[in-house]
Amino acid sequence: MFWRISHNRIVSEIHSVSGITDPQKRFEKLKKLKSSLESYRDENEMEPESYLFLSRIYYGLGMSGMDNDFTDIYLKESGVKLSPESLKYLTESIKNSRKAIALLDGKEIAVDDIFILAEACYFTGYYDGNGIYDMLKAYAGGGDGVSSANARFFSIICINSGRVEDGLAFLQSKGDVENSVKGKLLWARALREAMKNTEAIIAFQKILKTAEDSVSQKIAYLNLGRIYHDQHLYKESVEQYTAALALEDDINCRLWLGKNYIALGEKDKAKSVLNDVLNADSSNEEAKKLLGMIQ
Repeated sequence: MFWRISHNRIVSEIHSVSGITDPQKRFEKLKKLKSSLESYRDENEMEPESYLFLSRIYYGLGMSGMDNDFTDIYLKESGVKLSPESLKYLTESIKNSRKAIALLDGKEIAVDDIFILAEACYFTGYYDGNGIYDMLKAYAGGGDGVSSANARFFSIICINSGRVEDGLAFLQSKGDVENSVKGKLLWARALREAMKNTEAIIAFQKILKTAEDSVSQKIAYLNLGRIYHDQHLYKESVEQYTAALALEDDINCRLWLGKNYIALGEKDKAKSVLNDVLNADSSNEEAKKLLGMIQ
């Protein structure tokens, strides 16, 4: 009875974290839960659930300070630069998940928990896309019990591991890509990832006609700029990156403008925009490399 009461309290406490919107308060709550759950695990060493509880908390701690979820990280293309502390937490999440799987002895782990393991492996580079796909395919296959957020993650993993049509079909049916601007942006970005450039351009242009917030507009402009650049349509690419820059200053945007100007042979413009990058970030190696190409 004691552990049942403790179990119910732990579940309740873990669920309560999702309602905390303040990042610092959320982090502090997770740290407190971590200490409690480490004690709970140590006293229940043969219970898979004790490791899964702790895996969830370690994952939450590891993701603290990053964008809200995988969709945001993927859309902003900011990359994942884990601090040593975040890397430690996500690695611990993986270890606890794997221990739980070993204790389950062939029984399936819950869908949400396998996705926590998969995302921790993704962000730490523990497995490549094919390894993560192999981990998830039995759980995500039919889409039963898979949240829209997890469906989005699995779909992008499919696309990145060469299963393009399967990934797009799964994203369309399970990823909730029609009911919000973020969902539409994800769909357009997935089309770009799948090298379906014409469809991606149309999708991003539709978003620009309807989206009113500058964040969504900027994401659309940046993606269009990248598509046009990859197709060697450098003037069109410059137009998109210039529009994005008008919404918000962005070093990465200026770097892409520099690349386009170099491709167009407009060296003075390239030097100007790349020097702007170095004025903002004197250690930017990419800007230095690009300037070295045109000196």
